[in-house]
Amino acid sequence: MILVLDPKAPQELLDAVQRTVEPLGWRCEISRGADQTVIGLSGDGDPALLESALAAHEGVDVIPILSRQEYQRLRVRRRMMTGLAAGLGLLTAMGGAVPVVGFLLPPKGMLGEGNLVKVGTTPEMQQRASKPLLLFGRSMLLIRDERGRFHATSAICTHMNVCHLEWNERRNLLECPCHGGAFDVHGNVVRGPASIPLPTYPVEQLGEDLYLRRES
Repeated sequence: MILVLDPKAPQELLDAVQRTVEPLGWRCEISRGADQTVIGLSGDGDPALLESALAAHEGVDVIPILSRQEYQRLRVRRRMMTGLAAGLGLLTAMGGAVPVVGFLLPPKGMLGEGNLVKVGTTPEMQQRASKPLLLFGRSMLLIRDERGRFHATSAICTHMNVCHLEWNERRNLLECPCHGGAFDVHGNVVRGPASIPLPTYPVEQLGEDLYLRRES
């Protein structure tokens, strides 16, 4: 289990959460990041009791740690439901005038040549810069290294498949705010606890435009 809080959550709240969960059989590991504060929980406590006890603490989200297979199934279900709700809502708003097939096509401007999807341009990507992407149902980071080369990697840490990586421009590393792991731009593990490399995706450059290729 992990608990996700605001990145500026006060120490008093963290102490109160710790006092709440430890008597229930959980140990806490607190990590602050730029986007979120994460409390990793380990132990053999009852998850239902944990959620009930934390209901009184506003702004504390309880997230179960899933296996890789469970997490992938959850993501697929969420994408299907989100897409269905968006499609039905738009159909209703437009009085059903737009054929359903229109929702099965990618938005205009997303497709490049053939199976290439445009993800950026070279002028917008300074050296050591990063750009978040949500593509092919995956959270990714597009990175330009100090030599001007482009890389695309998964933005999800392979340690728990939940935490989003943050690009450290100064260190040229993708760092996990949950447990301090780090990866290089090639996806290699630089610092544990993760042991599995990040998935990477080749970036193709046509003029000033940057593309990723759709999977066949």
